[in-house]
Amino acid sequence: MSEEITQTSGMTLSQSRRNSAHAELQAIDGAYYNITDSSGAPLAGLLVLMDRKKRPVRAELHLDESTTGAFYDQAVRQAQLLVADRCFGSGQIPLIVLYARLAQDRIPVALQAPPPPSGLPGWVRPTALALLALIIFGTAGWFLNDLVGGAESDSTQLPAAVTAQPVTAEVAAQPPVAEQPEGRIIETNGLSVSRNAPPLDLGQKVQLKAGIQGVTLRTLAGASAGEVIGYLEPSMQATLINGPIWLQGNSDTIVWWFVRTDSGIEAWTPANTSEFTLLEAIGE
Repeated sequence: MSEEITQTSGMTLSQSRRNSAHAELQAIDGAYYNITDSSGAPLAGLLVLMDRKKRPVRAELHLDESTTGAFYDQAVRQAQLLVADRCFGSGQIPLIVLYARLAQDRIPVALQAPPPPSGLPGWVRPTALALLALIIFGTAGWFLNDLVGGAESDSTQLPAAVTAQPVTAEVAAQPPVAEQPEGRIIETNGLSVSRNAPPLDLGQKVQLKAGIQGVTLRTLAGASAGEVIGYLEPSMQATLINGPIWLQGNSDTIVWWFVRTDSGIEAWTPANTSEFTLLEAIGE
């Protein structure tokens, strides 16, 4: 009997009984997304469950029970767009809205010990990696030396247009600093080009994309920087008068523009989140 039941704080299944009980259980693949408002603050969580062929079978939107009104509509709309953009299959899947309280219970779960280390001495792996790197870099150096040596003999016969170094994609993606007007602020902060920010420039008039309920207007660029002084709403238009400033979001670069609304408010506002485009140029 002692091999089957262990007495601790209560009766628990032995290791062999647990393995037997869990033998038929299969993990379910899924994808989890954070739903945020226009300033980057969390609104809800979206969980999409997948079958073995990576087809979605169920979507759950986890909302705080206090989320109502425009924030509820915005969270549901973003969840619908995420499922439609990221999931593939036939027919439809249900989006189930679940409510939760802001409370939590912490229950410790003991983890299994890691597998035993390899029987090889500790110096073997780094030594082997160092030898492999030496071979790779030695071969690459020989190849480049042969390539450059052969090219030097022919370079004097090539026209300047051929020998000129091409502009790389990384350099071409940077804003044109030479054409900046006096006082213009452009900060890329070494970040990559945003996937969700639209191509915009100074002087353009912009408005919210369809389906976006509102975007924060702040005194400084950043999801929590400065103070909130208003909101850009669906019925409003604004003109880009400075920027942009690129800041890191959850999974994408967030592009902030300094705008002047038709009502005269001047403030910073984001053109996108990590998941969606927020602004669009009027007339496009």
